[in-house]
Amino acid sequence: MAFKLAAPSVDFGQTAIENIWIDDLMASADGDALKVYLMGYRLACTGDANFSNETIAKRLNLPIDQVTEAWHYWQAVGVVNCVDCAAKHSDHQFDVVFYSLRAQYLANGKLLPVARPTKPLTPASKLLAALSNPHIKKMFEDIEFYARRILTSDEKNRVLGFLEHYHMETDVVVMAFYITYEERNIKRKQLNYVEGIIKNWQQDGIFDLATLRRADQTEIAHYQLLRTICRALGINQRQIPTALREAVADWCDVKHYDEDFILYVVDEATRRTNNPNLNYLHYHFERIAASGNCTVDGAKQYFGDKRSAAGNGGRQGDDAVRPTKFQNFPQNEQAELANMLKKMSNLHNKTGDIK
Repeated sequence: MAFKLAAPSVDFGQTAIENIWIDDLMASADGDALKVYLMGYRLACTGDANFSNETIAKRLNLPIDQVTEAWHYWQAVGVVNCVDCAAKHSDHQFDVVFYSLRAQYLANGKLLPVARPTKPLTPASKLLAALSNPHIKKMFEDIEFYARRILTSDEKNRVLGFLEHYHMETDVVVMAFYITYEERNIKRKQLNYVEGIIKNWQQDGIFDLATLRRADQTEIAHYQLLRTICRALGINQRQIPTALREAVADWCDVKHYDEDFILYVVDEATRRTNNPNLNYLHYHFERIAASGNCTVDGAKQYFGDKRSAAGNGGRQGDDAVRPTKFQNFPQNEQAELANMLKKMSNLHNKTGDIK
């Protein structure tokens, strides 16, 4: 006689959780902390080292900081130990060691084992260790796609520094490279430009892609508007002047002009001169604002009045035709000048006949 378990046709695997954890610890922990522990323990049981807190955050749809807080909670409880990993690049990059609750129970209050500190890594070994993280590896693949070349080891270590010093998620770093290479087409010192973008985001409290997308909508809209105005003014879009940035910010954020109104004024104004510039645009915006109707209809009325004035033989404002010095002569002086020129011409002809 024997007792046997039927072999499953498909092995889905299973994760064994100790009853001590369920009985003594589960009730006092919040739901997210429970999910983080179970997912982390399940990944640890696979024996695969290519998992990280980023993996747990994506699988559980939780912010990375919340995953980190959960591990600190479990470490305070005494069931795990969070130790620096070989390729630490941010506060949420560390190894998690799970302790056996039964062993602790049998030890009856003995101190938990303390992990021995690791030796400092050389840049080469640090990079090699970082590339074992699938999220870091994918980050470099995406960056090299936008850069259209393979990054050097020094460049990769510098990018790892962005993660460590500015505490950015990998997706945010990739977005900074996308803006640098694709949107703004920077040709020189690209990594300096990328770091500048990341530093600005850190100052604005932006560390993850979701926050960036929420906070960056206005900046993105301004950037598209800036590119359009630059094309109209014949300015190199890669080096947008600070004065133009400030002007667009004033029009959009202070005066609250509608974007369609701004684009209409820019389009109409730049058609009227061969050398458009920012002061020229300011002039037209101020004239329209003086009319009290800063809308597309108001701009149409303004430019329509200017066309009507030009069609009637007169011009206004900056389009006025200044009279020449000859036109400034009184009528009688113009007649005398014409007679003098005629006499000089007749005298020249006679002199030619004598010769």
